Amino acid sequence: MTSHSGLPHLLRRIARPGTSQPRPRSGKFFAALVVALLSGAMVAGQEDVTVEEEPAKKPDDHKTFLLESPKFFESWEHYSAEQGTQRVDVWRIIPEKAVTENNGETIENVLICTGKPFGYLRSKEVYENCQIGLQWRFPKDDNGNSGVLVYVDGKDEIWPKSIQVQLHRPKVGGVFPMKDATCDPHLPGKMLEKPATEWNSCIITCRDGTIALEINGQDFGVVKGCMPAKGFIALQSEGAEVHFRQIWRRPLK
Repeated sequence: MTSHSGLPHLLRRIARPGTSQPRPRSGKFFAALVVALLSGAMVAGQEDVTVEEEPAKKPDDHKTFLLESPKFFESWEHYSAEQGTQRVDVWRIIPEKAVTENNGETIENVLICTGKPFGYLRSKEVYENCQIGLQWRFPKDDNGNSGVLVYVDGKDEIWPKSIQVQLHRPKVGGVFPMKDATCDPHLPGKMLEKPATEWNSCIITCRDGTIALEINGQDFGVVKGCMPAKGFIALQSEGAEVHFRQIWRRPLK
């Protein structure tokens, strides 16, 4: 802190009675001196002040669980290879008992797909940078087939321009382009320890034309250079009855 050791001596000379020092012309001189002292102390004290930086913003970790909405089907389009097929003929939601982490019971919605005819349920919203998570099972077929289509673009058809994440059993996790889409490299499928009839989990991370895949907590790999790099999301109806639950999405910044 800046030293002001000479100032008290000056004040004593001003205040000492009977001296030959001239009296100040007014009290303004003394007031100005006190203000100067206080200002100097404040400036000296500020030299040691450290300004803390604001913490970096955390990524948005908010998940939206889509099946919790009573208007789920209003946000999705149904497409079938057979004309005249109604959405309710292939896709429906039923409540089902589920075991919680604490071995309790809860009721959650399960999306059931009959698998026939071929087709898909496609989001109405276009996605670019996001995570998609879900659980799936094939209750009747150890060789069941389905998949998740990301970056769906162009007209509805079997199958549309997109990048497919394969949920086929017994090997799952293959990632490859459909129609004239592109990506590099193509990921091969892998065997899973959990049976097809049990719930398996999948997390797909899409960011700037790159897709990273995780299944049952295991890293399955990354593909890059995806074209298109944004589009719809679709769940496939591909011959076998398949169930989905805990479908969620999370935006990425």
